[in-house]
Amino acid sequence: MKRTIFILAALLALPAWAEPHFIAERQEGLKLMQGGEHAEAAAFFVKLAETAAKPEQQGDALRHAALATARNKQLEAALLLADRIPLKPDADFAKVQIYLETRQWAELLKAAERLDANTWPDALIYPTLIARARARSALGEMVAAEADARQAIQHTISLNNQAAAWHLIAQNAQRSGKDQAKALEAYAEMIRLQPSGGSFQRALSERARLLSSLGKHDAALADLAELDKNTRNDPHWICTALMSYGDVYHDMGDKAKARQSFEQAAKVPGAPAVLLDEVKQRLAELKP
Repeated sequence: MKRTIFILAALLALPAWAEPHFIAERQEGLKLMQGGEHAEAAAFFVKLAETAAKPEQQGDALRHAALATARNKQLEAALLLADRIPLKPDADFAKVQIYLETRQWAELLKAAERLDANTWPDALIYPTLIARARARSALGEMVAAEADARQAIQHTISLNNQAAAWHLIAQNAQRSGKDQAKALEAYAEMIRLQPSGGSFQRALSERARLLSSLGKHDAALADLAELDKNTRNDPHWICTALMSYGDVYHDMGDKAKARQSFEQAAKVPGAPAVLLDEVKQRLAELKP
């Protein structure tokens, strides 16, 4: 019964134009993008747009073609594809995506000016707001970025999306260095949501480091104990947890425990290379 309800909910969540045959073909193009075959993906989606039965399908295909083209470092061609999208909100959103991909923040803000929460499809509002928040963050407009992130939270039911917005707020609060209480509030919201995909673990590890930097070592260790329970044998989070323990012990002045934690982190099988490089740096900094 539960499985039937889940399947029914998933089908109801799909937009009306998301016919099974189109979704199946669309998935083939997404696989090309995920594999880094951007030119091939762009050509695939352009062809899919030419055979699309509905303007929404055509727009979706052209938007993915434009994004793949932008990832292939062909900005002008990507924008031309966006201009071919028949529905105006979809075309404007495609340009937001292109500028986000190419990190052209001022241009992104101009494209996002056309956002209208009263007329745009719900599915486009959250990603446009969060993209605008990221652009404003990059340009140092922290107050406006936070306002966009908080507004974005109101336009999504996805716990992962909400957590991403709170994470942006937390990061901005720490970047400014002026409101650590706001960062702690944002991390608390992320943890309360218990999102999937690593956001829950990220919130615990980052909040632990922040608490430790504020001298709240017991609270930091409590977060790391919770992180230990939720690593799920994932090398990334096992290594992250051990590194975080090392950072907390270092803040506490216990270099022996810090070194031990970093050495354990360095030996985690399958840990990402980028984390292992950070561990090496931590160990180098501990040398007399």
